[in-house]
Amino acid sequence: MPLPRPLFLACLLLLGLQPNRATAQAAPASEKPAVSAEAAQAQAAAEEKKKGVDRALAMAKRFKEMPQLAGKVALTEAKATLQLKEGYRFIAKDDAAYILSDIWRNPKEAIAGVHGIIVPQGFNPFQEDAWCVVVSFDKCGYVKDDDAAEIDAKKLLTAFHEHEEEINEARKKRGYDELWCVDWAENPHYDKARHIIFWAKRLSSVRAGTDQDTLNYDARCLGRRGLLSLNAVANMKQLPEIKQAMEGIIPQANFDAGETYADFNSSTDHVAEYTVLGIVAAGAAAKLLGKGAFLVVLLKFGKFLIIPFIAGWKYIVKGCRWVWGKVTGQKPAPATETSAQIAETPTAPPQDPPNA
Repeated sequence: MPLPRPLFLACLLLLGLQPNRATAQAAPASEKPAVSAEAAQAQAAAEEKKKGVDRALAMAKRFKEMPQLAGKVALTEAKATLQLKEGYRFIAKDDAAYILSDIWRNPKEAIAGVHGIIVPQGFNPFQEDAWCVVVSFDKCGYVKDDDAAEIDAKKLLTAFHEHEEEINEARKKRGYDELWCVDWAENPHYDKARHIIFWAKRLSSVRAGTDQDTLNYDARCLGRRGLLSLNAVANMKQLPEIKQAMEGIIPQANFDAGETYADFNSSTDHVAEYTVLGIVAAGAAAKLLGKGAFLVVLLKFGKFLIIPFIAGWKYIVKGCRWVWGKVTGQKPAPATETSAQIAETPTAPPQDPPNA
């Protein structure tokens, strides 16, 4: 007996709602398996490493293409000339800024006014033992040296230490690591015969210092219209080498005829607002910029980083060393444990305060 039409249609509808058995069994196989947290983390690390290596390649390529000048180099703004001896080269302003800021990770404030860097022949900024002498000029006027005998290294250091806590609070608010002047690497003093002020600082991210501290060795040459600054940036362990190198480099930098300290004309020339003692007190102890007495100095990435962590930076450093080793055939120096630990500590990006 045939089914009534309404019942027949109802049965067809019910049958149509049932999933096909073959389709039901195949469905799970078409679904993508869930990615584990470990696999996702590994994938993210691989992508980060690739970005780091790509940037390393770009950095190494940029450095390799930088012109390095030899012989006579004019410092137009300072009205001075470098007469480089064999074994030294000069890297001009823009390329020097790239090394100091992009490779060595110094803040922009620290490299303002830099005219270039003097480097030893064969200089490689990616090596742990790399060093350079930063050349800059401060058109402050004629600096009187009548009070040079009053320089007291111990009192100056004590006075500076009294303000370090406050200065480091300002640094941290802007996203930078703490920075401590552990001691003088060489006491500030004035060479009256050559009109040069000397000092050297031992700088550290730790108050008591570490075996990876940075050396800033300064020589300020007095001229008729301002100061020609030669600032060697190196590792504290390189102090003997840097002292010897600076004694050789300083005579290579001279003011042009008519621009020396002895050429000062009291009736026409501007006199600086501070004296030799003031330069040592302000410049040797700290360089303060912006609101909150923000301290900036020149450092090296191989010692400790003073800007926040950039994604992939540890790979950038390793990649640059590897690339440069391939280019030159040199064996890259290993990164220090201290620098690796600090590099992997994330902080917030630095933000300059308004109207700083």
